[in-house]
Amino acid sequence: MRKGILLTFVLILSFINSEAKECGGKGYTGTDKSYCLSCHRSGCPIVHPVSIEIRKTECIDVPENFPRAEDNRMTCATCHDMTSNRKKFLRGKGEFKERYSFCFQCHNRECYKKFNPHRTISSKLSWNEKKKACIYCHGFGAKLNAYRACVGCHTKTPHVGAPEHIFAKREEVLKLTKGKKEIFNVSTMKQLNPKIDINELKKRKPKVILVNGRIECITCHNPHPQIAIPAPPERNPWGSMERADFEYKVKKLNEELSKFEVNTNGVKLMSRDLRSGKLCKVCHSINSLK
Repeated sequence: MRKGILLTFVLILSFINSEAKECGGKGYTGTDKSYCLSCHRSGCPIVHPVSIEIRKTECIDVPENFPRAEDNRMTCATCHDMTSNRKKFLRGKGEFKERYSFCFQCHNRECYKKFNPHRTISSKLSWNEKKKACIYCHGFGAKLNAYRACVGCHTKTPHVGAPEHIFAKREEVLKLTKGKKEIFNVSTMKQLNPKIDINELKKRKPKVILVNGRIECITCHNPHPQIAIPAPPERNPWGSMERADFEYKVKKLNEELSKFEVNTNGVKLMSRDLRSGKLCKVCHSINSLK
C-alpha cells in the first residue's frame, strides 16, 4: 500500500515538472555550485560558464534578484531556479517566446545584434565603416575564398540544389560551361576589379562567376546589394506549380522533403533573375532542366 502511495506521489511530481525525472535537485535553494556539479560534472561551459565575477557593464546587467555565489560570482542558481516549474528550471518571469529571451534578461540585446556586411556596403556610411564590411567577408588583402566567406555566417547552407553544384567536379563544370558567354571564370580577386565607389558599382552588372573552374556560392548569389538582382516573392497563382516543381526536384535528388523549407519571401542577392529559369539557363539547356 505504501509503495502504491509513494509511486503515485512520484508520478504527480513528474507531471508537475518533466525535468524532475532527470534532476534530483528539485527544490534546492542554495547557491553552492558543487551541489549541482556532483551530478552535472561538466556543467554547461558552452552555454554559460560559472565562477566568473559578475560586473555591470554597458552590455551586461544581472538583475539583483538573481542569486550569486558569496564572492559575487556566477553560479548554477543564477540562471536556474530549482523551485520553478519552468522547463530547464530557467529563472525569470513571463514566457520566453524567442530563443534568446531568457539571455536578454541580463545581456543587452543591442550589444548582440548580428553585423550585416551586405547592408553596410550599400548604406550611406563613410568609407571607413564600409571597409569593415569588406574585411569582414574577404579578410585583409581581399582574399578570394568565396565558400568560406559565405558559410561563416550562412550556417544553414547547403540549401536545396546546393550540394550537387558546390561539389560538382571541376572537369564537369568546365565542360558544361564551355563557350557560355555569361560565365566569368576567375582565379584571383584582382580579376573582379573590386571597387567601392558607388557610381562605379551602379554601372556594373552582376556576373555568373566560377572560381578556378568550380561553382561557388557567388556563382548564383551576388553579395553586393548595389548590383544584385532580387528574386520576387512567390506569387499566389504560381504557388502550387512552384511547390510541385520543388517536390519533383527534391525527389530527383533522393532527399526527404521534410528536411527543407520553401522560401516564399523572395531572395534579394542573386546574380540573375530567377523567373523563367533565367539563372539556370546561363549554364543549363532548357531540356536538361526537365
